[in-house]
Order: sequence, then C-alpha cells, then structure tokens
Amino acid sequence: MKKKILSILLILVLAVGGVFAMLPIIRGLRFKNDTLTSCSYSSGGGMAGGHSGASLKTDMKTGEVTLTITERETHADREVSTVYKRSSEDFEAVREIVNKYNLYNASKKGRSPIQVLDGDTHSVSFDYSKDYFSVSDYQALSRKEIKGLWEVRDYLYSLATGEGVTTLEPQTAMLYLHTGYTFSFYIDEAFDGKLDEILSEEFEVYGYNEEGTVINKTEDLDTEGVQAVSAASGGEIIYDKETGEIVILYKDCEFGGEVYLLATPEHWYQETSEPHIKEMEGLYRLYLN
Repeated sequence: MKKKILSILLILVLAVGGVFAMLPIIRGLRFKNDTLTSCSYSSGGGMAGGHSGASLKTDMKTGEVTLTITERETHADREVSTVYKRSSEDFEAVREIVNKYNLYNASKKGRSPIQVLDGDTHSVSFDYSKDYFSVSDYQALSRKEIKGLWEVRDYLYSLATGEGVTTLEPQTAMLYLHTGYTFSFYIDEAFDGKLDEILSEEFEVYGYNEEGTVINKTEDLDTEGVQAVSAASGGEIIYDKETGEIVILYKDCEFGGEVYLLATPEHWYQETSEPHIKEMEGLYRLYLN
C-alpha cells in the first residue's frame, strides 16, 4: 500500500514539474499568432539626463508604418527626432526575435538583485492587437534574454535608412523665482535661438504698465518677417519694439503698437501665478536650452 502511495505521489510530482517546465513555452505561444502593431527600444535614466530610442509604429487610422529615432544627449539639450517611412513587413523580423528568445516569458522575470546606480536603463516594448509587454535590463534576465533585447535594439536602428524627416524639440526657457517657484516657457519658433544671449544676461526687473514685469531690454532683436500681435495673455512673454522691453505678462492685455509674442507658458500659468510675477524684484535671468 505504501509503495502504491509513493508511486502516485511520484507521478504527481513529475506531472506538476512537467507543467512548470512547460510554462515558459506556453507563455511564448500567447502572442505567436497575434498581430504586432508597434515595438520600441528606449535607453535613459542616467546621471546626465539624456535618453535615446527607436520606435516602429503603425498608425491605426491610416495603416502607415514609421520608424522614429529620438536622442537627447543631456537633460539640458533639445531632443532630436527623425522619422522614416517603413513597411508592415518590418515587423516580421521583430516577431522572429521575440519568438526565438521567448521575450514574453522574459517580461515576467523579477527585478535583478544587481542594479547600476545612476546608469541608463535599456528596455524594449511590444504592442500587439490584444495586449502588450515589455522587457528591461533591470530584470533578472538570462544571457539569452539579454541577447534578444540587444537584437531588437540593433534591428530597429538598422531600419533607419533612406531619407528621414528630422525635427528639433521646441526651445524652452526656465525662470527661477527668488520665492522658490519655477516657471517654464516655450519659445516661439520665429525667435528660436535669437534670445539666448539676451535673456541669459542678468537684468534688474521692473514693472510694465501694471500688466507685467520687464525682464530685459534690447534694441537688437530681429523681428523681420514676424507678425506683430494685437493682444497677449497672462503668462506670455512679449517684446515691445517701441520701448525695447521684454515683458512677462501677468494680465491679459491689448496693444496698439508693434508688439511681438516671444514665448508661451508651459501649462503652468493660472491666476495664482500673477502675484509671483508682479512682485519680482532684483536681478533675474532665464535659462534657455
């Protein structure tokens, strides 16, 4: 009787062990016949604050497939993006890599006990018609799985061929108030790069018609070909060409003279911001990327 019980237990152990052994294979089959609509590689999180990436995507409305390569060297630099036209056939090689290295099973791995502090993290992600998953080198991956991650990365970058369309992230400016608040702005495309030397110089601020604070003055700003504005809103930066004053407004106002819109607030402006701009005193400068 004891031998029979032991035999049954052994069979059960082997059966359970067989199921667990089959789990990675079963997991890998989940996406085998599903449609891959996008995949991407990203790297970032290091001390310098830069990042890079490659993304192969399908526009779900038009069916157009594009590859986008992005790069920012440090947190102070502007992101450069290049877009290439690609084909849906490019996804087949990605699917083969995913299946070859069973990257879906890799996505279930836990965090690795060994972590690189202040170093970049590398990840790949995959979007299918029914679900998605991602794999990162901060997980406890096997050498084979790490190799699969690198193969996805290398393949995506290999698709960056032909004529691409490159764009530069809009220029931004940061204003650090003495009260501890930080305001950020998008520089208007027409003045991209024209304000670097002007706004980066310290200036003794003062009031502007009970509507704003003057943060600099210049007679040399190039406005040729730029349309003047008749009104502006609180939080925007304008240039009054008649006086040469560059002003951060804290109220909506209208103009009768030659005034140009230099920058708009980056989603932060509200009525509670008014006193902080109105009460600015002393030397200020803006930090532009």
